[in-house]
Formats: sequence, structure tokens, C-alpha cells
Amino acid sequence: MANELTVSANIQYEKNNHQLAFTPDTQTITVAGEQHTAGVQALTTSHEALVLNEVGASSQGWAWFRNIGTDTATHIKVGIDNSGSFVEVFTLQGGEFAIMRVGDTALYAESSTGTLYLQYSILEA
Repeated sequence: MANELTVSANIQYEKNNHQLAFTPDTQTITVAGEQHTAGVQALTTSHEALVLNEVGASSQGWAWFRNIGTDTATHIKVGIDNSGSFVEVFTLQGGEFAIMRVGDTALYAESSTGTLYLQYSILEA
């Protein structure tokens, strides 16, 4: 079967006579693998690996992430581990989400303060 995954996005911005609209074509994607992992992970201020279950780091494909908190003064950082040091790739404030294709490196995350919760799903490539 082909084109099992559909990804679409839309972003609009308007402020002080500045306008931006970006609506790329919807993508239909053929996914070779069948596994996926999904869940909610509690995060602290020490970075930790995201639980991948059946999807190994080398077979990660499309993913979405959401900070399920509502406090925009706090955030979750998602990134990679480089010899024990956390390298941030992107940040999600309370309620924010991201959709992307991820690479073949294990993902890590940490909270800006206290315990925050990251909801995510990662499809096998």
C-alpha cells in the first residue's frame, strides 16, 4: 500500500500591517515500517531519552510532539545527547506542538522547571 500518511500544515501571521501566510501542499507519504510509539512522558530538568518502545532510534520517521501544559512561562526542550551534554533542537511552550520528520538519532527532552509532560507519537520510517 502507498501513501499511508498524510501531513498538512497552515500558518498565518498578522501584526502591525505585517502579514504572512504559508500553506504548503498536503504531503502524502509512503511509510515502509509498521511500528509506532506514542505516550505521555513526565520530564524533569535533567534530560532523558524519549521512550521509543518498538521504534528504534535508527528507524524513526514522522513524529508529532505537544507540551500538554498550559503555562506559557514554562517550556519543554527536545534535542539530542552529545557525549552527556544536552543539545536543544526545539522548544515547546505550554500548549504548543510540532510535526516533523525526525532523524536516526535518539531524542531526549527536559523541562524548564519542575515536572512537565510531553505527549508524542513517532512513526517508524
